[in-house]
Amino acid sequence: MRWAAWVLAAGLAAGCGRARDDGGLGALEPRMATSGGEYAADSASVEAEVSPARRAAPGETLAKPVRGGPAPDGEAAYKARLEEVPIPVPPSRTPLVAYEEAGEVRLVDAVLAEVNEEVITREDIFGPLRSQMRQWRKELPPEEFEGRCRAVVDLRLREAISERLVIQEAKRRLSDAQKEELEATLGQVLKDLVAEAGSTLLLEERLKAEGSTVEKTMERERERILVQRFLRERIAPTIHITRSELLDYYNKVRAQRYEKETQIQMRLIMIRKSEFPEEAQARALADAVLKRAESGEDFAKLARQYSHDTMAEKGGDWGYVTQGAFGVRAVNDALFALGRGGIAPLVETADAFYIVKAEDRQDGRTVPFTEVQAEMEDQIRDAKYNETVSRYIQDLYGKSYVRVRRENL
Repeated sequence: MRWAAWVLAAGLAAGCGRARDDGGLGALEPRMATSGGEYAADSASVEAEVSPARRAAPGETLAKPVRGGPAPDGEAAYKARLEEVPIPVPPSRTPLVAYEEAGEVRLVDAVLAEVNEEVITREDIFGPLRSQMRQWRKELPPEEFEGRCRAVVDLRLREAISERLVIQEAKRRLSDAQKEELEATLGQVLKDLVAEAGSTLLLEERLKAEGSTVEKTMERERERILVQRFLRERIAPTIHITRSELLDYYNKVRAQRYEKETQIQMRLIMIRKSEFPEEAQARALADAVLKRAESGEDFAKLARQYSHDTMAEKGGDWGYVTQGAFGVRAVNDALFALGRGGIAPLVETADAFYIVKAEDRQDGRTVPFTEVQAEMEDQIRDAKYNETVSRYIQDLYGKSYVRVRRENL
């Protein structure tokens, strides 16, 4: 399950934003549930619903864990335990039941995964996604909508399992002083949310409109901060970067990232010969326009008035180009012989005359190691942190009981 660890690590390295629940959308249709893949449930466990009150059918053997770590007890004890597992659903949330809509029975909530002594429900995963999914349903055709929902829900479930493993470990290791510090931080977070909303009442109304509550929001904040601090304190001190690593990385990416080509902001006026009865007339106009440009007249204004080029309306501005980027070689050669602000002699081709100006010039160079050392150190540190978090969560998986009930998606 390396992907789950990586997803969590990447999110942490990037800095987690506040997680808030969104509005409502009905349950996905059963046909959107898939099987197979790394999280596939044992075939013996597949059924319409898994709940705390689940009982084995006659002759049925409950599936063994799909991931490392033994079941907490033997099969008989496991069945009894499963019947007693409490679902962490607030009283305001509909309990795990089925209801009928348009002749089809749908689950309101069900267990998606068991992580040691805790469960992750459909509502835990789908709740924060509802407003997005409602929008996708409006914008996407059915098959694409279902595909996107499957992918996002699968990703969120993986994240949730990894986060739950880290939260459980962090809570076991949290000292009293750290608990007090965490609560103090949460107090400030709540003050900030109230200030942002304008009052406690307005905050409650806003969260209610989003399908959430102050309690739910603060619990999500508590877990987010707990995970970030625990991993930072446990893993960050183990990350070390040597100068040799930095130099090796610099040499590896230098050609692609730190060797800058010369770029010139090109302005261009093209006088097309075919626009005149005789070529001499086109040449006479080109010579006259070139003299006006060389005398300091506004080049952009001249381009709008006389140029037949596609960028005439933009004042002949082609933006920054590199050597060979423009399709006419003679124009390229004339342009890159210029310094900043220079205007080239008239360029003639078989079908047109060109007046070329280097509006700006940025000469190419290799960015030295000393200028990017700090930037590279941050990049390497982030990569090592992600890898270490990934290995750490892999280790937690190996020590834990994780069972995924994909049939309930």
